[in-house]
Amino acid sequence: MDRFDRNIRFFGADGQAKFRNAHAAVAGCGGLGQHVIQQLAFLGVGKLTLIEDEALSRSNLNRYILARHDDPIPGTHKIDNALRAIAAIDPSIEVTPIRNSIRSREAFEALRPVHSVFGCFDNDGARLILNEYAKAYSKEYYDLASDIEQDAGLRYGGRVVRVDQTPGCLVCLGHIDLAAAREDLESEAARRDRTKIYGVNADLLDEGGPSVVSINGVVGSLGVTEYLLSVAGVRLPKRLLTYRGDRGIVTIGNADAAPGCYFCDTIAGAGASAAVERYIINATESLAA
Repeated sequence: MDRFDRNIRFFGADGQAKFRNAHAAVAGCGGLGQHVIQQLAFLGVGKLTLIEDEALSRSNLNRYILARHDDPIPGTHKIDNALRAIAAIDPSIEVTPIRNSIRSREAFEALRPVHSVFGCFDNDGARLILNEYAKAYSKEYYDLASDIEQDAGLRYGGRVVRVDQTPGCLVCLGHIDLAAAREDLESEAARRDRTKIYGVNADLLDEGGPSVVSINGVVGSLGVTEYLLSVAGVRLPKRLLTYRGDRGIVTIGNADAAPGCYFCDTIAGAGASAAVERYIINATESLAA
């Protein structure tokens, strides 16, 4: 236990034992997710489930803290970066790697035994799925997002939203664009139809905006710290933290749930009857999320 001595001085031996018995998932092992994975490994979380379907690319190397300059591109999966790092930090951690989409049956099944989920995706379709899954199956869910806006002046930062079984979720708190989520989750046929109608070929659009390592690091650390405080029993985690890097502040946001939310009132605790599995698509279909 010497390696965790400084942890124990903060939240005690009982708190450290809770981390060893904890099981967390990181869905999305990219710029944000790699910060989260590294920190969970250093905390000594006993079981980690990692969900990611993409390989490393050259444009990732400015911010993927678990990647190395000599990783073969193409040829290196993002989960391979994570597995190497976890083994170097604490090889006793049990890791379940899911090299597949969040919309795969494999991913859905892997989430069942998990206690807490970190969502580190950059699209609202995946966020909607995890929001609904967490509500239906009573999971603690931390949704992380970083952003750099260059319109109307430079604004940058991010936010952490925690979803549990109390009222409040990404939808009723206003942190999902449902129209964007529907586009993310539409079938390949529907996407082709929309392209024909509006004359926009989504494959030709560059959706990658600016992203830097330090902003991702702040947001990832905020999320892991709230998780740490929750698991160790130091205090209740905050529902919403907003990081404004351009102003140098972190604020506790308005997290009042909107009344009549379908996900909070109907989906919460419904389990299999919520039919969240309807989002699963066959391996032969194009993965939209």
